[in-house]
Amino acid sequence: MSNEIRVIDELGQVITVAQLRDKHFVSDLSNEDLEAVAYTAKALKNPIKNIDDEIKKRLTNGTQFVHISTSEVSKQTLDSDDDKVKQAFYNKYGLAAFVVKSPTQLKKQFGESIQDDLDKVIVYITQNRVQYE
Repeated sequence: MSNEIRVIDELGQVITVAQLRDKHFVSDLSNEDLEAVAYTAKALKNPIKNIDDEIKKRLTNGTQFVHISTSEVSKQTLDSDDDKVKQAFYNKYGLAAFVVKSPTQLKKQFGESIQDDLDKVIVYITQNRVQYE
């Protein structure tokens, strides 16, 4: 008998994590079963984040686990605050080498006085988001 996590619905039907990893299994669930599993997954997101945060904190503080460790990864970024770099990229590649900041980032950098200019160019995009009641 394994210690695998199982989801058991009110009718006693058991769904394992291995089954939920299988996209075909999930696509074959009825709407009611899928909704029930979705609520369970939603309810587990915060506790799982709490566990991940605590693991990271302990690893940072030097705790060692048998099967959990950290690895070092590198990320490439540009020194975007260096005006010489900006000027060199502008001279060679033009404005296409730059990403316009978000309205929030621009307000943070230039203050509320930029709001009038933003109001002239802001484009609103609507999205459909899943909402749990």
